[in-house]
Amino acid sequence: MLHCICDASKPAEYLTCGNLISENGFMHLSRTLDFFVLILVQEGTLHICQDDRACDVGPGEFFVLFPGITHYGYKPSHGYLSYCWAHFALPGTPADTVKNLPHSVGIYQQARGLPLTDAISAEQVFLPEHGRISMEKRSQLLFLQLLDLAKRSSYQRTWSCRHALNLLLLEISREYLQAEHFGQDLLPTAVQDIIEWVQSHFDQPLTVSGLAEKFGYHPTYLSALIKQYTGYPLVTYINRTRISVSKNLLNSHSLTIRQISSMCGFADEKHFMKLFRQFEGMTPTQYRKAFDQKKINTL
Repeated sequence: MLHCICDASKPAEYLTCGNLISENGFMHLSRTLDFFVLILVQEGTLHICQDDRACDVGPGEFFVLFPGITHYGYKPSHGYLSYCWAHFALPGTPADTVKNLPHSVGIYQQARGLPLTDAISAEQVFLPEHGRISMEKRSQLLFLQLLDLAKRSSYQRTWSCRHALNLLLLEISREYLQAEHFGQDLLPTAVQDIIEWVQSHFDQPLTVSGLAEKFGYHPTYLSALIKQYTGYPLVTYINRTRISVSKNLLNSHSLTIRQISSMCGFADEKHFMKLFRQFEGMTPTQYRKAFDQKKINTL
């Protein structure tokens, strides 16, 4: 399957977007474009073929049309059809951003050298030709926001549209990778709420018993539930979140290790250093020096 892969540090260029609505019998034109097209179906089914591969794209599913490859409708839609679409270009050549991978997440993980849970949170756009997202998640709202911004600017290319597009691509990528990793529907709302709470309050005292009481779970069950969806018990997930934040703070020499430890929610500096070494294979000071060396080598 074809995949669109690019680093978020090299954002996509917004071209245009819109919303197609057909009462009955829509059939996509045959075209070969020199840019990407992202389609997210809201209602009905789009019957489309790309590179002679037929696909039926239903509600809550997305489809990516790739540059230089002919696509066309292979049969008319039956009944009402509505989908959002966005045209965008990526830096570099198609060979840099288009990959033909037999598997999605496994190959992605191997290529990045990351465990699955880290791969999902990586700041990278990773979109297959065809995938599924949750209509209750943020992607749907972000696409509508992009359409609204484009309409307000009379569909001109603006920085707001470009930023909205890249946020949309990252969110769809995250939702897709998450769904693929868990092999089921996306995170239940309750689990998502707990994860977002941890990510927003990592600098505060967090305990399994405290979170269990707040969200109405037995502590043992809550820890097992979080492990089911993240791969880590709740305590480990909290600590990994804090260590992840600390790595960004270590890039600044204006903060001491003690200050960073406190800012990340650790009451004990030695405990912070012990966990950092456990997760990263080096001390915070060694990490800071390694980062500085990397900056020197790239100058």
